[in-house]
Amino acid sequence: MKKNFIFAVVLAAISLGLIITAIVFNVLDKKELCMYFGMGASGAAFISVLFGINSWKEK
Repeated sequence: MKKNFIFAVVLAAISLGLIITAIVFNVLDKKELCMYFGMGASGAAFISVLFGINSWKEK
């Protein structure tokens, strides 16, 4: 498989895990931790999109 595609899938899975963790912290009223995990999920998703776009360029 392509290297960039594998990185994109792994980062998407990490982003999903961080989103679920942020939701759990939001329910537990830990707003500061929720904010940090949400920012981490956004960063991982952005990098995942970049790797995904680069995987289309590979041949």
